[in-house]
Amino acid sequence: MSTIQEVAKRAGVSAGTVSRYLNGHQLKAGNQSRVEAAIEELGYRSNYLARSLRSNQSMSIGLLINNMLNHFAVSVVAQVEREMELNDYNIILSGFREDREVFIRKLENLIDRRVDGLILFEAIEDERARKLIEQSGIPTISISNPLPYPCVDNMLAANRKSCREVTRRIIHAGHARIGVLAGIQEEYVSRERLAGVLEAFDEAGLPRNNAVVRIGDYPRECGYRDMMHLVCEDHVDCVFALNYGRSQGAQQALNELGLRIGEDISFACYDYLDTKTYFHPSITTVCPPSLEIGTNAAREILSMIQEGRLGRGRITYTDEDIAWLPSIIGLDA
Repeated sequence: MSTIQEVAKRAGVSAGTVSRYLNGHQLKAGNQSRVEAAIEELGYRSNYLARSLRSNQSMSIGLLINNMLNHFAVSVVAQVEREMELNDYNIILSGFREDREVFIRKLENLIDRRVDGLILFEAIEDERARKLIEQSGIPTISISNPLPYPCVDNMLAANRKSCREVTRRIIHAGHARIGVLAGIQEEYVSRERLAGVLEAFDEAGLPRNNAVVRIGDYPRECGYRDMMHLVCEDHVDCVFALNYGRSQGAQQALNELGLRIGEDISFACYDYLDTKTYFHPSITTVCPPSLEIGTNAAREILSMIQEGRLGRGRITYTDEDIAWLPSIIGLDA
């Protein structure tokens, strides 16, 4: 098996330069290409076992995720995995599908595997989880759903801020009554998004019941049903859909009703894509910052491991990307 020194000799650089490359640092273009070529030619692989024995680390991160079918979650995981690969770390991925007992059992399992860090996605708040994390002494970050534990840091999308800003712009465009397709309020993200909408009504001096809110589950068919109610029963001419699945169902309903977005009805929504590239008419969208959160979470957990630093109960917000496009009548995009 080739060594890092042999890679350095073949590339004509120092062993330290190769080490920096393996730990994700950007090198000068010439050095980087030579190091990459040398690694390829020699078939170099880091010796994970030797590194873990020297450092008393497992060189692995536990990533416990609620729903592996969630597009936002999958995008975050992919970015975490990329950052870990650049730093010679593996991830141990496990899911719990909203099952509290499975969540606790799998958290115990990851801790027993002596992972160096934990990243929890949409974690369930439970006193047993707090004790497990606290007693393990493992650096831990929670994404999407904050855990109010002094031993855990939290990284969240700025859901409330984004929804407040979109609603504020809709109101300023002349819409004083807005249909809202909100998710079930048992979940933190759904509560934050609806709270942002209502805060915008407060700021504008409008009564909160001017927000005609339909709360429901996330599948497409639920958004379709509630959009039909908003148009045919509540007679709204402006709608803000606060999650992807309900947004897709809402657009299907509008299409069947023959209503043109941006002409017959104003519409804004959450999406995972920049819709100006894919759809006509272009739709004002809020895109969750999956790449930024995945990158920041991975780099922060590695920093915590390297510095021997545990969570301190901090909350960090990452702004979402809002594409202001002419799907809201009266909005100057």
